[in-house]
Amino acid sequence: MKNMLKIACLLLLLSAYNCVPAKGVYAKGSATSKNDIQISTSKEMIEKGFSKGTIVSSKSEGCPYILNVEEYKDNLDPINLSEFYKAEIPQHVWVKFGSLRMPSRCTDARPVSITEIKMRKE
Repeated sequence: MKNMLKIACLLLLLSAYNCVPAKGVYAKGSATSKNDIQISTSKEMIEKGFSKGTIVSSKSEGCPYILNVEEYKDNLDPINLSEFYKAEIPQHVWVKFGSLRMPSRCTDARPVSITEIKMRKE
């Protein structure tokens, strides 16, 4: 009878231990899934031929905006950016562009023509 009581207590303790939820399971899962979604989105965009870029304002008169693309070391001057965005220009973008053989409008960037551009969520 004592052995049965010991086994019952042991089973009761094990079942109570298994019912306690792990700490941070739900918070960690949601953050991981958000990062996974962002990683899968960037993989899809890169497979489609887009490059990850950042648009910054320029102080030069000739080129109002400069496009920095992670793949390249130099600055780019998007000459047709106003065709895509009339009012507010986003800072983080996915972009497809082509180099141009024309004189540069500003000294610190080379001219490019944007073929496709989409906002990127950072």
